[in-house]
Formats: sequence, C-alpha cells, structure tokens
Amino acid sequence: MRKFDKRRFKDAKANLDFVYGQSLNEIEKENLIHRCYRNFAFILLESIRVVYIPKSKYKSRFQIINKHYLTDSLKGDKSIVLMSGHYGYWEAMATILPQEFQGYDLASLGRLTDYKAINDLIISRREACGVRLIDKKGAFKHLLKMYSNSKAVVGILLDQNISIDEGIWVDFFGKETTHSTIASILSRRFEVDIVPVFIDFNQDYSKFEIRFYPPIRTQITENATNDIYESTQKQAKLTEEIIRQNPSAWFWFHKRWKSKYGEIYQHPPHSLSKP
Repeated sequence: MRKFDKRRFKDAKANLDFVYGQSLNEIEKENLIHRCYRNFAFILLESIRVVYIPKSKYKSRFQIINKHYLTDSLKGDKSIVLMSGHYGYWEAMATILPQEFQGYDLASLGRLTDYKAINDLIISRREACGVRLIDKKGAFKHLLKMYSNSKAVVGILLDQNISIDEGIWVDFFGKETTHSTIASILSRRFEVDIVPVFIDFNQDYSKFEIRFYPPIRTQITENATNDIYESTQKQAKLTEEIIRQNPSAWFWFHKRWKSKYGEIYQHPPHSLSKP
C-alpha cells in the first residue's frame, strides 16, 4: 500500500522518527507502519462484513477485561464519558459496547467526511446499534442537552491533532501537542466519570480484547482552568502508556503533532515520488 499512499507513509514515518528517534531502527519503523496499513484494511473490510456476521458469533470474538471500572461508574444510573483513541479495533465501540448501556442515550462524537455515501454508511451502522453520530462541529450544545436531560453515554476518540482554539496544550510522548478538553469539561460540569476503554486485536484479527481502565474524574476546585488541564493531561498520559505497550495498534498516520511541529510533515516533493 505504500506505493499508492506515499504521503500517509511519510507522515507515519515522521511521527515515529519524532517520537522514537534512534531507539527504533528503520526496519522496525517500517514494520510498524506496514502493520498499521494491515490494521486499517481490516477495519474497513470488517465494517462492511459485520452486518453479515451473526451477532452471537461476532460477540464471541470479544473478551472484556476490567469491566468493573465501567459498572462501578454506572452505579446509580450515572452518566459517563467513554474515552478512547484510534487504537486497535476502535470501530467496535459502536457495535459491541452499546449492549452494555440499556436505557441510556448513546452517541459517538466524530467528524463527518466530505463524501455523502461514506457518511450515510457510518451513520446507518451506528444507528442500527442505537448510537447517534454527533458531528464534532457544533457538538457541544448537543452534548450539554444530552447530559442535562437523560442518562447519557458518549464515546469520544481523543488522540487527534486539533487547533489550539478547540483544546489545550498537553505533553504527549514528551512533546507538546493539542488535546480536546470536551471530556474534561463534561466530567466537571455534570460530575461524571471519564471511563477509558481500548480495543486491541490479536495477530490474525480473530479475537479482540476490550480493556477498561480506572476512571478519570475532573476535579472541581476554584481553579477551573487547572482542573480541566489536569484531567486532560491524565487522558493524554494514559493514551500514551497504552500506545507504548503495543505501538503497532495505533493509527500512526495522523499528523498528531501538527499544531506545534508542522514542519515534520513537510515532505520534499521528490520524496513522495519514490516507490
């Protein structure tokens, strides 16, 4: 796939060089990127196949680890925020997890594409599982209404670069980058837990592990800015720790450090023409 997607390969390589430097050699970095391509191909194909797989067979491929972190946060019909990232089989958040939230208003936060056919497919898949897709653009007013009026669960992927107007600076892999504060704000405003969950797959994509982590709760003090910062930094740190455990499961193609280090993604034209 590298031959047909040179820019994305270069972006992933830039990320790995930036984060790992010489601690990984060139072969190790290329192997990581090739695995990322395979992961992405699997997710795209599985998104099409999943509607034809019997539910019982599909569910049997998943193992849930540390579910008590989820159930404890839901006690008393509490709302929660589910945080994750573009890691492993992230799309399964919308297909396998909704069964855990009977009676809840469910939504996922995402950015729609420029292609109506793809948007329709994404939206229909989520709605079939009882999950509404809320476009990130103008999402906050919809989320406020959700958490004000009902038992709510929204899933948010929090590992992409955003403009500084949309978030704050955090440390991620020892480098400064932007991070959304939306989960932190919801947690503080409605006094709900942020429950981290990441879904990994085995080598041949036949089995999946859904692992929950200790909840993060945004503190409420007189310094709201610091409360939001500390909660957001905890989310970034946990995401980093999980990626470090299995780097090949993360989607390294994102320009994660673009807001501050955009120059690392400025590839010479001749480098994109090489096979």
